[in-house]
Amino acid sequence: MSKPIPVDVIPSHVYLSQADQAVLFGVGHPMTIAQERSQAGQYVYEESVEILGKLKRSLNLRVLGPNWENSIVEVTSTEAVFLGLNAPIAKTGDTTLSAPCKLVGPDGEVDLKNAVSIPFAHLMCSPDEADSMNIRNGQKVAVDIIGEKTRILEDILVRVHPTFRLRLEINQDTARDMWITRPTHARLRD
Repeated sequence: MSKPIPVDVIPSHVYLSQADQAVLFGVGHPMTIAQERSQAGQYVYEESVEILGKLKRSLNLRVLGPNWENSIVEVTSTEAVFLGLNAPIAKTGDTTLSAPCKLVGPDGEVDLKNAVSIPFAHLMCSPDEADSMNIRNGQKVAVDIIGEKTRILEDILVRVHPTFRLRLEINQDTARDMWITRPTHARLRD
C-alpha cells in the first residue's frame, strides 16, 4: 500500500509573464507575496486580475508566482462555461489549444490568444518519491481519495521535479464532485 498523499485544492488562478505583469500592474511594480504555496519557490500574490471571456462576464483571479515565460489562466469547467470559453483540459503550461481571454489589471489590459485551460489533476513529487512509488513523469495514474467512503479519481497526470513535494493538486470543481470539504489524503491505486 502506498503512503498517503496530501490533497491540495487549488483555486483558479493566473500566472503572468514579466511583460504582461508590467502592462497590468505598471513597470517595476513589486508584487506582494500573500503566502507560500506547498511547493518550494511558488507563492500566491496579494494582487489579482480580472479575466473576461466571450460573454459579458468576468472573474477576479489571484496571481501566482513566480513569472512564467507566457501568461496562462487556469480555471474550472464551471468557470469556463460562465465566461463563455471553450477551454480544453490540459497540462499546466500547455497553451496549444487554450482559449483566448482578456486580462485587466489596475494599470492596463492584455489580450491573450492562447491562455485559458482547465488543468488536469496532477500528482506532484520529487524524483526520489516517484522512484519509491514506481511512477514516472508524464504518466497517468489513478488514486483512491481516503475518507468514510473511498472514491476513485482517474487520469491524474504525474509531474516529477527535484523541487516538488508530494501533493495531489485538484481544482475546486473536482473537490466539489468528490465531496472533499476538509483536509484529506489519497493513495495510489494498486
